[in-house]
Amino acid sequence: MSFKDEWVRDDYKKDISVIRDRHDDDVIIDWIERYHASPDVHRDDVMIALGIDYVGTFYELIRAYDIELPEPDQDEEARQDEMMRLLLNGEIVPEDLRKPASWRRQVN
Repeated sequence: MSFKDEWVRDDYKKDISVIRDRHDDDVIIDWIERYHASPDVHRDDVMIALGIDYVGTFYELIRAYDIELPEPDQDEEARQDEMMRLLLNGEIVPEDLRKPASWRRQVN
């Protein structure tokens, strides 16, 4: 996991340099990993935490770091595939397939 300066377009180099001066790479990588891994961490959360003013800068920053993305959730992929199959065939989608598992209430 590392920053790739050559992946940054010239228009964004100055803004990203300011962000990198303000935060260590470990902090930036941690926020990018959280964004990719958790449905509870949204783009705006990362932008606020890192002091990013423009959404374009956010996406350029994400592009500039070589980070391994988490594996997709196989159960969620299967749910989406089944839901789409039913929709495309004009069938009724059961209630339990309409919402991702992450939307269901969990009791600790």
